[in-house]
Amino acid sequence: MARDDAGRVHHGVARVDLHLPGIDSLKGKRALVKATIARLQNDLGCAVAEVGYQERWQRAALGISTVSGSATGVDRVLDRLTAIVERDPRVEVIDVVDVVDVLDADPPL
Repeated sequence: MARDDAGRVHHGVARVDLHLPGIDSLKGKRALVKATIARLQNDLGCAVAEVGYQERWQRAALGISTVSGSATGVDRVLDRLTAIVERDPRVEVIDVVDVVDVLDADPPL
């Protein structure tokens, strides 16, 4: 870790919009989304939640959050998202939007 990163909290969030073309029920969608969330959590150690399109069969939006002691750690996680999701041929990534920021150790008083 770089010396000037000491005590800083680097964090990143992403929204991943998905198309699930072979799904024909909410039950099928929920199973596929649940498996995708588990894969992201296991492979990346990040927090994941379904954040949009809960009542649409073939669409889903996932919110993903990660924290690291370095900017490189956050970038590494966010850069791998799409590849991990697309391992399942039943899932198509439509869009990924991410934001990275840093929280300093000594906030102004």
